[in-house]
Amino acid sequence: KKFNQWQCWSNKVIPSLISPYLKYQHESSLLHHRPGLQSGDVQCRASCHRRTLEVTCVFFNYLEVLNIDCCPCTPTPLQLLRLGLFACAPIASLLVVNLCVLELVRTLFVWVTSNMTAWCEVLEVFLTGRGYKLSTKENLHCHFSNTYHWYSVL
Repeated sequence: KKFNQWQCWSNKVIPSLISPYLKYQHESSLLHHRPGLQSGDVQCRASCHRRTLEVTCVFFNYLEVLNIDCCPCTPTPLQLLRLGLFACAPIASLLVVNLCVLELVRTLFVWVTSNMTAWCEVLEVFLTGRGYKLSTKENLHCHFSNTYHWYSVL
């Protein structure tokens, strides 16, 4: 399963996100603000098979649950990127993280020894103190580490 996921990220998802990510960075002035979706950004055939994916979004000081319509015409990672979010898995992600949070972590880890476990523990305690609780089966560390790794690859 991990090998298939790695191949999907490496050969399909990351290459497909490079141009949209650079466009998002440009439109957001290097992540200073969140650009709005332009009409026509998400195009889908009427006959396309859609399903709804419920994802938990991690922001600086809160969690938000979003429902994302998935289909082959508009892949979930691309839809999330257009919203300023990055997924923990290439197909059916349960957790997504705001790009600004990921950029903060990336910048932090340039200056200090990376400690993903400590970062995730602090984030969980911080969010719990504000009344948010993750409802995923696995802990935040597993999902966040995967999200951060593939964001770094992008």
